Amino acid sequence: MPICVECGAPVTNLYTEYSKGNIHLTHCEKCKKFADKYIEHDFVIIFIDMLLHKPQVYRHLLFNRLEYRDYGVGPNVLKLGILLILFDVYIKWLRLEIYYENIPFIEQPLFLQYLYILFLCVLEFIVFQFGVRMAVSLYIRDKYAIFKYNYITMALIISSFGKIILILKVIWTYNDREYSWLINIVNIVVLTSNLEAITVFLDIGYFKSFAIIIFGLGLKILAQMFFIQVTDSSLLMTLLSI
Repeated sequence: MPICVECGAPVTNLYTEYSKGNIHLTHCEKCKKFADKYIEHDFVIIFIDMLLHKPQVYRHLLFNRLEYRDYGVGPNVLKLGILLILFDVYIKWLRLEIYYENIPFIEQPLFLQYLYILFLCVLEFIVFQFGVRMAVSLYIRDKYAIFKYNYITMALIISSFGKIILILKVIWTYNDREYSWLINIVNIVVLTSNLEAITVFLDIGYFKSFAIIIFGLGLKILAQMFFIQVTDSSLLMTLLSI
């Protein structure tokens, strides 16, 4: 059932269509505002509100925009997830080549470097998702009779949209050392967006959402350290700084 993006109350429908292209947005009976104003907004407005971390836009995306699924993630969300992993690979690979030119890893064939970092990024993605799901399961153990964990994954993928900003590093030509601050800003945007999405979806406070995200990040770092120690200990401190 769709919900009001303003107050989160359930509504029977989001709009009434009188004719093709002629719709009337539904008013929420609880807050008296439009149930979902984003129905008439284009992607640019939605993207800006995502950058501004507005809870309304995440209610729109997670409850009203996504097609209901009992399991798995939607094809568009899956494509976005793959794209985000590839961005992670690019950033790790680029910074290794620029900052750490003398480590043995750089002397390996190019495709081996790429496969190594790709596997590491996939591992980080899976462990982070698993860690967040585990933390959520401990929190909501007695709160919901039925809970769809696949929506946790979709919420985290959608709210990690900030990594797309790093496409500027591909389009523009500049010294990576001078603009490394962009990566730090993107990481902060992704973290706070994940926090907002989890808060909205679970309808909990920011402190509890922060604890859930930190638990997932902690497992991700441990998995990263373990993987690098097992495969190539000389890269441990190098990749931990990325």
